[in-house]
Amino acid sequence: MADNSTSDDEEKGVFGRLFPLVAVLMAGGILGAMGAWPFSTLAEGAKASITLVQEQMRERPAILGPIAYEGEGLVASNPAKMQPGNTLVQGIFSDGAQVRMLDPQGEELHRWTADFFAIWPDAADIFPATRVPQSELHYFIQGMEPLGDGSIILNFGQLGAARIDACSRTVWRSDRPTHHSVARTADGNFLIPGVIAVEDTPAQYLPTGMSAADITAMIGDSMSKDYNNSALLVDADGKVLKEFSLVKAVYDAGLDHALYASLTDVAADPVHLNDIEEVTPELAAKIEGVEAGDWLVSLREMHMLAIIDADDGHLKWHQQGPWVRQHDPDILPDGTIEVYDNRAQNVGPHVTGSRILHFDPATGETRTVVPVGEADRFNSFIMGTHQTLPNGNRLIAESMAGRAFEVTPAGEVVWDYRQTYDDEAAALFADARRIPADFFGKDALTCTN
Repeated sequence: MADNSTSDDEEKGVFGRLFPLVAVLMAGGILGAMGAWPFSTLAEGAKASITLVQEQMRERPAILGPIAYEGEGLVASNPAKMQPGNTLVQGIFSDGAQVRMLDPQGEELHRWTADFFAIWPDAADIFPATRVPQSELHYFIQGMEPLGDGSIILNFGQLGAARIDACSRTVWRSDRPTHHSVARTADGNFLIPGVIAVEDTPAQYLPTGMSAADITAMIGDSMSKDYNNSALLVDADGKVLKEFSLVKAVYDAGLDHALYASLTDVAADPVHLNDIEEVTPELAAKIEGVEAGDWLVSLREMHMLAIIDADDGHLKWHQQGPWVRQHDPDILPDGTIEVYDNRAQNVGPHVTGSRILHFDPATGETRTVVPVGEADRFNSFIMGTHQTLPNGNRLIAESMAGRAFEVTPAGEVVWDYRQTYDDEAAALFADARRIPADFFGKDALTCTN
């Protein structure tokens, strides 16, 4: 289990090592801000040193949000109306980044610890210096796919993917940036969002007047932005079989209106791919020119769902809105799609939270399926997943609130699990998944030394 505590001696040691540099840079920066030469050259150094101290003395991951609900653990349960099975919850808990398996009573049955430094002890040799986490408080996990042998595939946001066994030991790792989601294909491979370095992006796919260096500077040390998102097909051993650029797909499709809006809003991250799903025969039957096996993608910054060809990556179909900054489009058995519509409350007072939309690509019809009333309202301005369960209920991860809940079609919450990180911040639930009680094979979760 990860230990996020820091001793007084450790904190004093960190500050003691930083203090001389910080003092010089800050003093020079103050004089520089007053125009005194030669100290003006140190003004930026002062800003950087302040940021350095803030990062080193961080008490919790910066991505966490405030506590939104009262209660801890399982706060509501109606076994008669729940979908049977156990629940996987992925995210940042008070004792680190992990995946927990919970029984219907909210009791922990198993835990996978996502220790970046155990998986990448050589991180300084693999990743750019600006991306290497400074501590366990400086990374997050998002996207998972459990396997019957007790292992699980995880994304470490904008860092890499790894498969860890039931004892949290590394089975394999990918030393290239991945993010957001992991989805299994019909033939046992995996679809994972990736990144193509902006330096490797042809100039024809860059904004007018901007170079790769300009975009890199805009991205800085952000752990949530990358210019050229890609769709990866990865095999069960972590080998990349295919990769397609989503920036290229959108440019080549001539979607200038979408590009203009997203480049104006956030030029460093115009696409923001956050999910990939394999197109089913039922969905393919609803859209001319689309084939089973193609890839459905969610492009957050363009408020767009799109389908790209599984052989060459060209864009075949797209739909912008009515969702806003959406996540997790799921294909239902009849070929319709349900999508986690995060929404944006700055649009107006009528936007009071997030919702799950049902969409028929054959007719364009959309309708809200959650919430249906006050009891099942929820809100997560970023992240979020949902799962339509066999009994018709839906399991929803209200990510920024550290909450996962199951709701009936009538809007009754029949299972509600919550966690805080500390007395101010909520935990982060990046994903929640209901699995059958016998999903893992016999003794698959038994750990041996």
